[in-house]
Amino acid sequence: MYHAQAVKWINEHGTVYGLGNLHYRLAFNSSWFYFAAFFDILSFDGRIAHVINLVPYTLLLLICFSGFYNLFKRNISVSQILKCLLALPICAAPFLTIVFLPSLSPDLLVAVLIPYALILTIDYCEKRETPGGGQAERHGETYILLLCLSLFLPTVKLSSLPVLLFAVFIAVKAESRKIKLLLTSSLVGAIILLPFLLGNVLLSGYLLFPVPQIDLFSFDWKVPYEAAENVRRSIKYFAIHPGIEGGIGAVAGMSTLEWIQSWLARTGGEVINFWTVTAFVLAIMFIIICFVRRLRLCLDILATQTILLIGIVYWFFSAPAYRFGIGWIWAFIILAYGNCIYLVLQSVGPRFVEYVVRGTLVVLTVALVNVLLIRWDSFELLSHDSGDLLLNVRPLPSEKMKAVQIHDGLVINVPLKERGWNAELPGSPYVNHNLQLRGNTLGKGFRPAN
Repeated sequence: MYHAQAVKWINEHGTVYGLGNLHYRLAFNSSWFYFAAFFDILSFDGRIAHVINLVPYTLLLLICFSGFYNLFKRNISVSQILKCLLALPICAAPFLTIVFLPSLSPDLLVAVLIPYALILTIDYCEKRETPGGGQAERHGETYILLLCLSLFLPTVKLSSLPVLLFAVFIAVKAESRKIKLLLTSSLVGAIILLPFLLGNVLLSGYLLFPVPQIDLFSFDWKVPYEAAENVRRSIKYFAIHPGIEGGIGAVAGMSTLEWIQSWLARTGGEVINFWTVTAFVLAIMFIIICFVRRLRLCLDILATQTILLIGIVYWFFSAPAYRFGIGWIWAFIILAYGNCIYLVLQSVGPRFVEYVVRGTLVVLTVALVNVLLIRWDSFELLSHDSGDLLLNVRPLPSEKMKAVQIHDGLVINVPLKERGWNAELPGSPYVNHNLQLRGNTLGKGFRPAN
């Protein structure tokens, strides 16, 4: 409905004033679309290839295999085990690969980088417990990397906002050079956040869209408050139950207990599965063992688990669609399993660890080959067409359009199936008749007609 259209607007016109008036989804301003627009310069046989999601997926694989390499070298730590366990989302939730990899969706990036932020946090805590030279420099590098990641992710998707708590947690733990870290943090924050906030204002007239409660400006291109508030509410209600009889209005009329029951009946079984339930049990067991044995990392692990739970709660009460919260859910799962595996590996011999790592690596390799190369039927589920395989580069689908004239010569391309794909600009699955151009070109932007 809007991913490819948003990227096309960036490529052809940059950031356009009041673009959210044309279609509210075009005002979401995901930073990932700007990276996608840059990577669109790559083409094969004249066809644009949206390959941007290969970047976080490749990062996921590199991190995963680096964990196996370090364990094989007998560098046993919680952070290295967590790197290995990043293979779980690939094998247990293959839709991350099948659906999101050959797409422009930012969900894959968030799902990958939230667990990576967790790993950086645990790695920082473990380094603080390791004596030796150069630790202060390495602490600073880890902190800056985590800070950049924590600030960047909310600009991609607001559901990842609690990831900032990881950077706050590390900043609080810093024992020296706090002034330098504060100045560096301020500079990094300005570089990452200012373009994002400015883009929000240009696209919608709000500092954060769709959060109209932060209402600071009165530009002529500003999306009406009622429309922005309806967008915010519809995102949550659609995530709760998109197919309910009576539509979004039916969900809006539910009490908190009623919509939670509705969500559990529809999606709860998908989220509260074997992995999640066992992760909660293992997390409780690990905390008990930590306090009994008085392990050094106990409080740090407890703090990171609390941050992950805050992230899950924030996701659940803001927009509880599974794909929005999968990064938080899987981060909590791999941390719970990784802690227990760490205790086991610490109590066995190094040769046993080596055999376990080799065996697990073989299993992982077979699983990846199965997901990426053998399961052609899974890829065919997308369109029931063998030509739709991941390894094929193909152009975006062409949908039938109808030209709808609004006024003052403004014509909107409206797809018959509400899917814009790579349609000519301006295009929108819905027609807003209260719309007019701000100038004589599309680049000048849009504003409400009255």
